[in-house]
Amino acid sequence: MYLNYTEYQGMGGTLDETAFSNFEFEAECTINWYTFNRLIGETEVSENVKRLTFRLIQLAQLNQEALTLGKPIDSDSSTGSVGAVTSQSNDGYSTVYNSLSAADALSASALSSQKVQNLVRTYLQGEVNSLGRKLLYRGLYPNE
Repeated sequence: MYLNYTEYQGMGGTLDETAFSNFEFEAECTINWYTFNRLIGETEVSENVKRLTFRLIQLAQLNQEALTLGKPIDSDSSTGSVGAVTSQSNDGYSTVYNSLSAADALSASALSSQKVQNLVRTYLQGEVNSLGRKLLYRGLYPNE
């Protein structure tokens, strides 16, 4: 774990502990992917890695809110819609949901991916692990 719940709250985080745990795991997997797992097994986590984890959690939280239009996903819904109700009639029973188009969802995903890359480069540029290996080095070190 690169960021614990107490540190997260100290940075201004507002998620409950369960949601934090899920988002932190996602952020940790993202960091591991970009760093070729060079942080796995480290006992000391640098401040930059902690701050990056916090920012990735915030980004994932914002993405979830955007994709569900600020509403929690209702698993009991028979319609499967996750958007906010924008129109509803009673006599003929008609409900219209505000939802994202497929193009909007793909565009948001591409922007999010670019944002993640920029955050990783900003926070981890020049960072090394305890073995002195640069985290963002794209090559292989001996015995890797």
